[in-house]
Amino acid sequence: MTKNIYLILLLFTSILLVGFYFTSELNNFWIAHFSHLGIMLVAGLLIIGIDKGKLPNKEKKSIEINQIVGIIIGIVGLIGVSNFIPVLATKLAGIEMTGFLKTSELNRVFVVLLSITLFEEILFRRILAHKIKNTLGFKKAIWISALIFAIAHIYTETGLLSAFIAGAIFAYIYLKTNNIYLSIIAHLFYNLTTYFLIPIFIANFDGINKYSIIVSTILIGLGLIYGMIRILNKKPAGNTVYN
Repeated sequence: MTKNIYLILLLFTSILLVGFYFTSELNNFWIAHFSHLGIMLVAGLLIIGIDKGKLPNKEKKSIEINQIVGIIIGIVGLIGVSNFIPVLATKLAGIEMTGFLKTSELNRVFVVLLSITLFEEILFRRILAHKIKNTLGFKKAIWISALIFAIAHIYTETGLLSAFIAGAIFAYIYLKTNNIYLSIIAHLFYNLTTYFLIPIFIANFDGINKYSIIVSTILIGLGLIYGMIRILNKKPAGNTVYN
């Protein structure tokens, strides 16, 4: 089965790219949105149909306090890293960033963010990342699923690098905790926080767009992400908050 995994992943990615291309061309926002979810459903059924027995039957039911604290720390760091790395790249390239920021989709409603988050976590983490882990191992599951996650965002304004970093973090959270609820919460926290911070970011962009602030934010963010990894690597202390 291992020799077929790359063919499956290629087909999976192709379905997403072709499907998302056509949904990106649709003018009606809601039709495009539900078509987008439908494409993810089809792609997920591809993997489930091929090897249903390899997927987890149920999730770990306990959530530890240290896991929640670690994830909050890591997502705060991710917000800084994923938003400021593109700023640094455009600044080094001499590209004006303000124009890109103004085109951000700030009119998305909560139900859209919630549905996208749920579908993406189930598809890219519970189905895809777990499938890769079962065949290729933990590390490749993180990086390959993150790469496909980034490619799937090619028609959005998220940015490939930001999507790749976020995909790797969410995959790590899911595979390390074996709890899809934690990765969903982390992803939703990231999306909602970014959603509300972008207007503030735009309003204060001239003051933020300085090398000292950009580099410091990225370094602090990386430190927070590393802190999350260290926390999630620790053995559970029995401080369960949900069971």
